[in-house]
This record gives sequence, structure tokens and C-alpha cells, in this order.
Amino acid sequence: MDTEAELPKRSTARHKCVACYKQFKRKDHLIEHMKISYHSVHQPKCAVCQKLSKSFESLREHLTGPLSKAHCSGIFSDRGCNLCMNIFDSPSSLIKHKEACSLSAPVPFEKTLSNAESQKKISGAIDEKRTCRGPKAVAMDCEMVGGGSNGTLDLCARVCLVDEDENVIFHTYVQPQLPVTNYRYEVTGLTEEDIKNAMPLKEVKDKILEILNNGESTGRLMLDDGKARLLVGHGLEHDLDSLRMNYPDHMLRDTAKYRPLMKTNLV
Repeated sequence: MDTEAELPKRSTARHKCVACYKQFKRKDHLIEHMKISYHSVHQPKCAVCQKLSKSFESLREHLTGPLSKAHCSGIFSDRGCNLCMNIFDSPSSLIKHKEACSLSAPVPFEKTLSNAESQKKISGAIDEKRTCRGPKAVAMDCEMVGGGSNGTLDLCARVCLVDEDENVIFHTYVQPQLPVTNYRYEVTGLTEEDIKNAMPLKEVKDKILEILNNGESTGRLMLDDGKARLLVGHGLEHDLDSLRMNYPDHMLRDTAKYRPLMKTNLV
């Protein structure tokens, strides 16, 4: 018995990441984690324990999920806002905050513009007043309909560009290059009537490049961006493929590849 008592106890020390609190048995595993984790001050943070999360989804799991931390969850349930995930000093402060913290229902695009302005945007005209101001970045989004026998082939049917102040620069319906077999109306809101006399894809592509290049030649743009504009979007590679368009990688800012916005599994 004495011999057993004299045996050294196995070390159970754990190495914990100071940002996300993930624990490792070996120090070199922690070091490897820190090299690839890309922890950032922009990541969502628990206001109780200060733990960083990869996304708001994982922060919500930490505070309200089935495996949430009891201490953090208890405080959040009393004084936390379920929308912005912030925690306040008192329930009364939370009530006052909730009066302003809300999301309004989305408004259909055409209803945000006057009739004349809507027709101008939907016809594919470029708003010279917006482009001449020289925004450094332009955001783009495309709406896809389905082609092919089962409607799973993505075809660009609508595209919109906005400047840094969310003013519409260019907006038009696009004529798909293949027959449409699924308009995906529940998601796109598009019908056969919308794209009957839509702008040809090549013309749409030329107008978008005219906005993005901002007077720069293609050769200059590949070497030095000069006056050309950054292109911002979500899943830009998919949008550019659907437009049959190329733009230099160093001029792209894709939120789908921005790590602080990714889920915990980096998808």
C-alpha cells in the first residue's frame, strides 16, 4: 500500500486557449491551434465569460443552446437581448434597449424607388451620379433561376450593384443562356414575364466591368489596381461564374471567406 502511495500521480494539466477556451493535453497542440485559429477582436464575444466565438451562431449556442454554460446562460436569460446577443446592466435597461433593437420586414426592391427611378434601374441603366463620385468599393449580388432537366443548374437572371452608401448603381434582369426550367419563385420572386425582354448576358457583363474597371485598362488592373474598384459580395466566385466574368483575386472581398463570419467548422 505504501508503495502505491509513493507512485507519482499522472499529470492532468490542460493547456487552454485564452481566446476560445478550448483545451489541449499537449502544449504543442495549443500552439498549432493558435497558428490556424485566426482569433480576432471582431469575433462575437460572450459578455459574461469573455469567450470568443467563431460566429454569432456559435455564441448563441454558448448562451442558449442545449449545452450552454450554466453561469453565462443564467445571466443572459435575465439581462440578454436575443437579437443582438448583448447583455445589459439590469432588466429595465434591457427593456429600453429592445424598443430600438428590432429588424423591420424587407421591402420589395421596386417599392423603395419611385416609378421612374425603378424603370431606369430595372432597364439596366448605369446611374452616372453614383459612379462619378468614385466609390472605392462596389457590392454585387446575383439572383439565380434553375436550368437543365431537373432545374438545378444555376442561371443568372438578375443582378444588382450598390455603392458604399447602399445606393443602387446598376440593376437589371438578365437573359439566361439556357431555357429556364425552374424560376424558384419562392426565393427569387422572378417570373417568365420578368426576363422575357431582359438584357443579354454579354451586355450585362460589359456594363459591370465598365463600373468596376473605372477607366482602367485590363492589363493595368491585373498588375496594379489603380482607380479600379473593389468588388464585395457573398460567394463571389459563384456569381462571377454565372456572369461568365473574371476579376482579379486581389480586388475581391468575399464575406463567404471572411473567417470571423464563418461557422465554427469554417464552412
